[in-house]
Order: sequence, then structure tokens, then C-alpha cells
Amino acid sequence: MFPVQLMQSNRYVLPRLALIGDAAHCCHPVGGQGLNMGIRDAAALAQVLQEAHNQGEDIGDLQILKRYESWRKQENLAILGFTDLLDRIFSNDWLPIVVIRRIGLLMLQKVKPVKTYALQLMTGLKGRTPEIAQRF
Repeated sequence: MFPVQLMQSNRYVLPRLALIGDAAHCCHPVGGQGLNMGIRDAAALAQVLQEAHNQGEDIGDLQILKRYESWRKQENLAILGFTDLLDRIFSNDWLPIVVIRRIGLLMLQKVKPVKTYALQLMTGLKGRTPEIAQRF
């Protein structure tokens, strides 16, 4: 048994090596985002490698792989932070947190821009979408 915790690797890439999915990051399953993030990582890496290959570049070169890292690391951090926040808020019975939780849920229900932003973030529609994902 392993405790679930927020984790993101300091580096996603080294020469000829790229981490994706749970090898690069993990989060609490509260938001069900682990698999989604891994799929987006794989799609982004595939796109970066395909573009480099089409340009005749060495796909294992660190500078090429850093394109993937800079693309996905910040987007993953936003989702990791959001799911960690959800876990902390929903596993706490301290009255001020309970009030904040109720206000937040009410805002998600009643304030359309808040609901839209949260849905876009959690479904991968915020940030840069890999071309392969745009086809579906």
C-alpha cells in the first residue's frame, strides 16, 4: 500500500529519454486526471517528435525533447495543483474550509464562467491541445 501524493518530476527529459504519464507526475485520483494527463503527454510527445523528424532533426536530442517538457510541465502543474486542492478541501472538516467548499460548489453550479473554466482545465481544453487530440 502506497500513500497517494502529489508528485511531479523535476525533469521530464534527458538526452534520448522522455517521461510521460505516471513516470513524470502523479496526483490524487479525486479528479480522475492521471490517465488523461498521461494521454495528453503521449500525444504532445508524439507531435514534437513527428515535427522534429519532418524537419530532419535528431528526435533524441535534448533540445527537441525540451519542447515537449516545456509544453506539458506547466499544464500538468496546473492540473496537479487543482486536484491536490480538491483533495485537501474535500478531506477537511474544519469549519472555514467547509464554508469555502460549499461556496466553491455553489459557484461551480451557478457561475457559468467558473464552471466552464474548471471543465476546460480538467478535460484538457485549456492550454495547447496536441494536433492528434484535435481530430477527435
